[in-house]
Amino acid sequence: MDKADVEFLVDLATRFYVLGQTQARIARELDLDPATVSRHLKKARDDGIVRIEIRRPRNLHLELGRELAAYYGIKRAVVVADDDGGSAAVAAAAAEYFSSQLTNGARIGLSFGRMLSSMVPLLTAGTVSDLDVSMLLGGFGRAMPGIQGHELARHIASLYPHSRIHYLQAPLLVDSPDIQQAMLKDGSIQAALQAAANAELALVGIGNLDDNAPLIRYGHLSTEDQKRLVQSGAVGDVSARFFNIWGEPVSVLDDRLIAIERDALARIPTIVGVAVGPEKYAAIQGALRSGYVDVVVTDERTARVLAQVAKETPEREGKKGGKVG
Repeated sequence: MDKADVEFLVDLATRFYVLGQTQARIARELDLDPATVSRHLKKARDDGIVRIEIRRPRNLHLELGRELAAYYGIKRAVVVADDDGGSAAVAAAAAEYFSSQLTNGARIGLSFGRMLSSMVPLLTAGTVSDLDVSMLLGGFGRAMPGIQGHELARHIASLYPHSRIHYLQAPLLVDSPDIQQAMLKDGSIQAALQAAANAELALVGIGNLDDNAPLIRYGHLSTEDQKRLVQSGAVGDVSARFFNIWGEPVSVLDDRLIAIERDALARIPTIVGVAVGPEKYAAIQGALRSGYVDVVVTDERTARVLAQVAKETPEREGKKGGKVG
């Protein structure tokens, strides 16, 4: 097809599928035979100009979500029913929610992780433009494809026209405080971290400390570092800022991390955390109390466990979710 043919099919398909015009009206306005209109609409589908997607409505537990948000003092909990497809459904629900929060020119912060790598490809493309995408933490040398922050940032920028990325060209964890201090003096690293601090909406995973967690599985946390964190009470992290079950900072590695500072992370107006599964229960609980998560997307089973824990556990003074720092 030449360009004129493509433009004709796009115009025809837009009238029918987007504007809702009948084939008879299109034929009348374009001085065509109705059968010709029908034939061209079929061609638009066959050639991939039109793609038809049937989407089952997401089965959400709204009341459970409201309860969970209230118990932990966060803005919202999006809870996907257990019979709606497991972690894949959670990723889809997270993509739908995050897409709904995007606006033209929004400043976006990104963490990393397996759940994020599942949901980012499901974001609704082209709905906004001119996003400013920043990485909340440095990268690591070895990992499964698709989970690193720079990969996720590149994918998001490709979905929305005229978007820009502030790459943080640094490792997440360095060998000593001296190396960290030297790297933090670098102008490009300072600029990337400042861009991250200016984010107004962030998307993060919630990490834990079991042996299958990406930071540990791929050797970025040594056995000794893992042991120090656990002995200090750490149960999980958001953007490599570790915390205990009450959401209180566990800072044993802070002097070796290249990542957004805790207070800057907490000041981001809306942080969407995505996590699911029994191995994440304690980490999610700590994250919801830390002030580093404003909206959580999870499944029904996880939400029920966390809500029950909140009911049965008296809150430590000053630890009722919400922003910190």
